[in-house]
Amino acid sequence: MLRDLHEALASADLPAETLAKARIVQSVLDRDPQARLESFWIAGDRPYAVIAFGDPLAADLVVYLLHGMETDLSALPGWADAAQRLCADVIRSCVVRGEPRAIATIVWFGWDSGTQTSVLATKHATIGAARLAVDIDRLADRNPRGHIAVVTYSYSTTLLGEMFALNIADKVRTAFAIASAGVTHAAGAAIESAIADGEVVVYATEGAGDGTAPLGRLGHHPIDPRDLRGVIVYDCDGGEAPGVDGDLVIGVAVEGHASQTAIDERGIRHPGYFDERAQGYLTLVARLTDAVTR
Repeated sequence: MLRDLHEALASADLPAETLAKARIVQSVLDRDPQARLESFWIAGDRPYAVIAFGDPLAADLVVYLLHGMETDLSALPGWADAAQRLCADVIRSCVVRGEPRAIATIVWFGWDSGTQTSVLATKHATIGAARLAVDIDRLADRNPRGHIAVVTYSYSTTLLGEMFALNIADKVRTAFAIASAGVTHAAGAAIESAIADGEVVVYATEGAGDGTAPLGRLGHHPIDPRDLRGVIVYDCDGGEAPGVDGDLVIGVAVEGHASQTAIDERGIRHPGYFDERAQGYLTLVARLTDAVTR
């Protein structure tokens, strides 16, 4: 994998934009000596990468973290920060509970998440679902005792639904649908069946002020995961949440549909879904800890 990346960085034939994105991957790896490049490839002129924090082959819990629509490697640093922090926070949460565990998070940029128009259909989600299932199956073969969780956001929740609809989510034990663009009727039925059979635990959340997620559900995937039988819905609009260090805290509300936190020109912070102080993020950490310590 590193050889593929190094060959891309040394290439004189790549378009400037492709080369710039390959350099972003290298910069993320350089920032953390424990980061592992799981895969890197170029299809057409578009590069893809999968990076792990921690060792997935030795982990008790492996968490795949997926981005939403219109996202490519130019957004990798922010998502890598979120994955790195999530790994550290779950480790700390396990230690506080007196049950240390080995944790790995994987920031999965292994799919084309489409455009605002194309995401009204399921094509990109279906292709991404097949690719993710292959990666998860390979990992499960090499680390059969590892608990596999998938954390999806926006249009990648549609990808999660396609995994269930295609019956290729059998290795996923815990799943999160955050600010969902919706799943198909077939996917909804498959998720409900998997939950009823005890095959998976599924959580879902969405901010009251998120005006973008509902628009995704106007397309071919109209089902809000929060409406499915057996899905555990949690809050992200600010309020009491389990703190990483074990105490209850007041988490902040998410604003809009952003995954990452933004600071405006006045210095005002606008929390995204993966803000470290957000009620939804703190709940995510706690529920992942539950998955590996119970």
